[in-house]
Amino acid sequence: MTDQPDQPDQVSDSAPDSAPAPEPAPPPRQVRLRRAPRYRAFLLTGVLVGVVVALVIARLGPSSATYSTGTTAGYLVVVLGLIGAVLGGAVAVLAERRSR
Repeated sequence: MTDQPDQPDQVSDSAPDSAPAPEPAPPPRQVRLRRAPRYRAFLLTGVLVGVVVALVIARLGPSSATYSTGTTAGYLVVVLGLIGAVLGGAVAVLAERRSR
């Protein structure tokens, strides 16, 4: 017994009939690319800046007899984080208007 087939494989030079002919490429068009800012990045950056400012104010500001430093920092983080997000969103809107 041999491992070789009785007849050699025949290789066809023609392409199969089922393959469609390639379509011609469309002509090049001139397009205008509009670059829009990524709002999420602007909002998160504003929140991050607000949080950092809040923590610095809470740490360096005068201490209160009624509230702990952690409580003051928590309130400031929430308030200044929201303000930072609003300001970051406003900067993103202004950047988008400038790109038009």
